Amino acid sequence: MQLLLIDGNHIMYSVLFRHIAKAKKRGDYETDEATERIVDKACKQFTGTIRKLVRRFRPTHMCVIFDNDAQNFRHRLSPIYKANRKERPKEVHPLKQRIYQTFRTEGIPYMYASDYEGDDLLGTIARRAEESPRCRRVVLLSGDMDLAQLITQRTHLYLITTGIFTGTWVTLDNVKEHVQVMPEQLPNIKALLGDRTDNIKGISGLRRPNALRVVETYADLTDFFEKGQSRNKTESLILRHREHVMNNLELARIRCDLRFQLRWDDYRVSTWFGTGAGRSSQERDVEELDAEEREDTRPQASAATTTDANEPPTKKKRRRRRRSKRPTTTSEATSNE
Repeated sequence: MQLLLIDGNHIMYSVLFRHIAKAKKRGDYETDEATERIVDKACKQFTGTIRKLVRRFRPTHMCVIFDNDAQNFRHRLSPIYKANRKERPKEVHPLKQRIYQTFRTEGIPYMYASDYEGDDLLGTIARRAEESPRCRRVVLLSGDMDLAQLITQRTHLYLITTGIFTGTWVTLDNVKEHVQVMPEQLPNIKALLGDRTDNIKGISGLRRPNALRVVETYADLTDFFEKGQSRNKTESLILRHREHVMNNLELARIRCDLRFQLRWDDYRVSTWFGTGAGRSSQERDVEELDAEEREDTRPQASAATTTDANEPPTKKKRRRRRRSKRPTTTSEATSNE
């Protein structure tokens, strides 16, 4: 079994913001017709994107994971959790409902959980897959580096960087190059230093190099707090903020122990992804969107010339320039006549 777990929220917002930007450029974003058009096109392209990702990674099983829009247990631990984020676009709720309806119709597996985040579902499903003897590999597809804490020998993160179809593989071999710590240490470093994205407040006055040394020394901050002994000023500072750090740990650590019924047959790609059926209309929509983006980002040529100014002139161009600059003599003009 090769399992592909897709961060649906990340891809959904990427697709949605593109259409919102186009509507604003046209000047009709505030109309009701524009909202319906954005939701309709974003849903089609999102579904087509999922199909293209499945065609690219070729998993035997897959699932698209979404966040629940309501608050979860982390907001009860910290009222300011993610409070610094901008208000969601008005298209998010109707778009999610349209996606859910489309997925139910086409049989594409998806999940979301009340009182938990999508990351917790990703972590739980990945851990259960690793417990299965037939599991060969789990691929987490997202643009969120927080999922690096789930990386193991068989669970890899494909980190989306620029665009939806380009990214970087993050595995046990190179994870420290990206986050400076091993996967199991990532919640500890976030608990100490905080996280601006999720509005987790770190310990004031604690520098990153000192925090990294503490994390490398103690595999688990819980063990460090149970000992209650400090060897230097940095450890003394952390001990004084014990409750704050432990609360941050609950915020930063991805839950991998959610309890729900899981049947691997429900995640089989073969039950909904047709083989040999050619490209779907959604996939063609995605390719048209990619072509439009490449056209928009292509550097515009100067109005005075259609050639690149940095392009070296060919021999033919040099001969033409010399002929155009050379003055015409009377004999040449007579012969030309």
